[in-house]
Amino acid sequence: MSRKFSLCVVMISVILGTFMMAEGGRAEAAFGTDIVGRSAITSFGEMIDALPSEPVADAVAEVWALDAPDKSARFAWRRDAGGSRPYDAYITFEAAPFIAAGLDVSRLPEGLVAGDKIVIGTKLSGEPLVYDGDITPKTSFEQIVKLDRDSIGYHAALDHYGVTVSEGSLVEWAKDMTKNDKDLVFVVNPKIFIEAGVDPSKVSGWTFTKVPVEDANGRKFDADKFLKPFDLK
Repeated sequence: MSRKFSLCVVMISVILGTFMMAEGGRAEAAFGTDIVGRSAITSFGEMIDALPSEPVADAVAEVWALDAPDKSARFAWRRDAGGSRPYDAYITFEAAPFIAAGLDVSRLPEGLVAGDKIVIGTKLSGEPLVYDGDITPKTSFEQIVKLDRDSIGYHAALDHYGVTVSEGSLVEWAKDMTKNDKDLVFVVNPKIFIEAGVDPSKVSGWTFTKVPVEDANGRKFDADKFLKPFDLK
């Protein structure tokens, strides 16, 4: 290998290394100035600390699982990227109240029912999760904020942050639990259930109501939702 060629290889490596460091620096800088994202992480940690039982690790599905205080619903999120699980973030809850209210499960999209549960979820970025320290429920959630920022939102009407698991369905938590009586809320888009025969006013354990929301363009409107709220403090 000629000296001239070797120098070219070294220079290209340096340039690429500098570019990658710059890109990584910009990503970290963007995260550092993301007030909503960072506040979502802080308040999420405070919310799970206030739960009656801490999230548990599901080694098979490689997720963390957070149970509602009454065990009637669960939010789960990935501990690692990849894997064979169908979803990286999902909510699951009992199907029985919906069936009692008229649900014909055969009319639901495939995969939405698993045994006696309804599961609503989403796949997230397949980028590697890089942890600086222990893998915990909080640090795994932080990875979602860093790599899948579009899935994290702020709901001004209720002063909540949330993770979207499907269009119109999400889990939300209070920005400040001392000023909110809805510290943890499971939110479900009722459209597919109504289309599958559910009378929304008859679903036990869920509140069917209109919630003020904003679309992608900032336009405000009232949307129908099933809500399962919990006051943790």
